[in-house]
Amino acid sequence: MASFILMAILFLSSEKGIAQDYSIKLGKYSQEELEMTECAFEPEATAIVLGEQGISFFTHGKLITEVKKRIKVFDSKATDYADISLTYYAGDNNKTQNITGLKAQVMNLVNGKEEITKLSKKDYFETDLGNGVKEIRFTFPNVKEGSIIEYEYDHYYDNITFLDGWQFQNEIPTLFSKYAIDIPEYLDYRFLGQGENFVVANQNRVQNNGKAEWTLTKLKSTRPEPYMNNYVDYLDKIEFQLAGYKDGNNNGIYKSVLSDWQKLADEIYSIDIFRSYFRNNGTFKDLAEKEIEGDTDREKAEFIYQMIKKDYTLNDELSFIPDQSIKKLVEEKVGSKTELNLLLIAMLRANGIEATPLLISSKGNGRSYLVQFPFVRQFNKLIVKANIESQEFFLDASNEYVPFGYLPLGYHVDGGFLIQEEGSHLTTINLEHKSGISQMVDISLENDSIKFGHTVRYIDYDAIRFMEQYNDIDEEKLAGMLEEEDIRVLDLEVNDLERKNNQIESTFSVNMPFEKTAELLLINPIMISRHDENPFKIDERVFPVDFNYVYRDSYIANIHIPEGYELDDYPEPISMSMPGGLAKFMYMPQEDTNNNMLRINIRYDLKSKLVQASNYAELKAFMEYMVNKIQEPVVLKKISS
Repeated sequence: MASFILMAILFLSSEKGIAQDYSIKLGKYSQEELEMTECAFEPEATAIVLGEQGISFFTHGKLITEVKKRIKVFDSKATDYADISLTYYAGDNNKTQNITGLKAQVMNLVNGKEEITKLSKKDYFETDLGNGVKEIRFTFPNVKEGSIIEYEYDHYYDNITFLDGWQFQNEIPTLFSKYAIDIPEYLDYRFLGQGENFVVANQNRVQNNGKAEWTLTKLKSTRPEPYMNNYVDYLDKIEFQLAGYKDGNNNGIYKSVLSDWQKLADEIYSIDIFRSYFRNNGTFKDLAEKEIEGDTDREKAEFIYQMIKKDYTLNDELSFIPDQSIKKLVEEKVGSKTELNLLLIAMLRANGIEATPLLISSKGNGRSYLVQFPFVRQFNKLIVKANIESQEFFLDASNEYVPFGYLPLGYHVDGGFLIQEEGSHLTTINLEHKSGISQMVDISLENDSIKFGHTVRYIDYDAIRFMEQYNDIDEEKLAGMLEEEDIRVLDLEVNDLERKNNQIESTFSVNMPFEKTAELLLINPIMISRHDENPFKIDERVFPVDFNYVYRDSYIANIHIPEGYELDDYPEPISMSMPGGLAKFMYMPQEDTNNNMLRINIRYDLKSKLVQASNYAELKAFMEYMVNKIQEPVVLKKISS
């Protein structure tokens, strides 16, 4: 890859791109900026990005991006925005990226006059974060309500194959964010944009020959939202990858770069350390001779999977390219997630089982979908695809709680890049499972207590989540989780029922005191549910709702009506669905007069793991009704003597 990068660099322009009419000039403020006291489209915001811009051009074999940013503070307590960190990758030679020309200042209105305080070089502090990453930090002084802080700098990129491009949104609202790039005619780039606002802006983008410009306006803040831990995957942004160039040493003939999936796979296989996991060498022969238990391929594969998790220690290396050969890994038994999964592939192949590396973009990597051309930077994790007994399995050997045939929740994506020596391509990831929570509650009165006898079964990915979060749970912790006064939790047991089928079952009793003289008893039959309150509070949603996986929850409550009491009231039956069938809820009570008992059946089906922001209002209303319905009490009345 270095060869075509070098040749492309030789033909980069040595002249700066055509000057742009910048929208931000340090120290020049509009009357609107000076008078603004809140964000019109997000009034609760404590600060706003008045504007930011990036102007990129090529010169002397480098890409330079001139960056300017201006922020206004509305709240004197919002001093966090006065602390700025600029991170860049300098690389091993301190030349891969660099930041120069930094200028920063803060403006305050004092008695109606602009008072500007400029930062000097002694106010900037550079820190080496290790692994080639550096950071410049500085703090604006005297920041208070009404302050305008602004800064500018030049960002130099030495690698022109992959360009970071621009991220348009910020953690605070943004009035406008503009990015422009001037690409020489002998360089050909694929651009990769994402985000709903970007799609609209791209339809109206300014373009002239190799120049292109995008401007996005009135962008809401990227504040955390329930069931969206990875909002970075949905941010409005643009990236670039070199598709080809005109070779000046060969009459300007066009040469493509990573033009198809197989060429990308060939580049990866050309890395010697990566290729070491696929050689038929001494290490491979040692793996083939290792004693593996199991009569079938499935049993052998499961044994190998568990053996790697047991015998090998995970380190914190993150790249999808290994840092050590398979020989060193087998000797030292310490490796990265990538290396353990490559070892899994090697051991499966050594035992005659088909296995292939699969690159994915995990959640939080900044990519909500895979593009259909070989854009290598969209991938960050390597997992395993295995074909065993005519069935596809997707595997990751790096998580202690994830059993064979399952993936960590952060890897629940729709597809990946299958790396093969021939025929490499994108492929879908199908995770077959029947996740959910199945609960049975038997409710009766004993002396001066209401006894709730619980049996709760967690299935598939709910079992994995239970083990990750509650593997050390005890009766005291469970009582605290229930958040009820004067209750006692007794006889708690957690059983790993069928590890092969991935089910965990907990049994316990909850005793809740009541007054014997009470005329009415209000019993909430479901003390433990997936949602004890509506997680969706705000009226509008910026990002989709990500539940990670679909599931079906079922609850059965048997309420035995004690002697001396009668059934006075109970919730009405209901069955409802979200538009499009995204979720369904059923609440069905049934009175059994022969056994003096009330049985309640509840079922909640989540049909889609991702609910778009456009359906948020319906989802919020659905959840509000469901949570309230589950919490409606059953009323028992003392029989008059």
